[in-house]
Amino acid sequence: MTVLKPMLKLALLPLLLLLILAQWVGIFLMTLSTILTNLLAGLFFFVALTSWVMKLADGGEVLKMLVTAFVVFALPYIAMSIIAKISIFADELRDFLQS
Repeated sequence: MTVLKPMLKLALLPLLLLLILAQWVGIFLMTLSTILTNLLAGLFFFVALTSWVMKLADGGEVLKMLVTAFVVFALPYIAMSIIAKISIFADELRDFLQS
């Protein structure tokens, strides 16, 4: 067992580096997409409200636009949870490699 554990650690080191790289790339892309999707969701929201106030759309269309705005707004937070799971897995792997 004393020979197998260092060999396993050496074999898992590239996986740790790959997870760290995926985490960095994911955080960068999530930051950019958060800015863009928040702007887009805000646009959908304000178009829905103004079309409802000006009586340009009925309640069903306004509700569809509001649901679309919420879905677009929630997408970066779903990505954030995936990146958090990658981070937790990388931390567990790092703990194993340091043991």
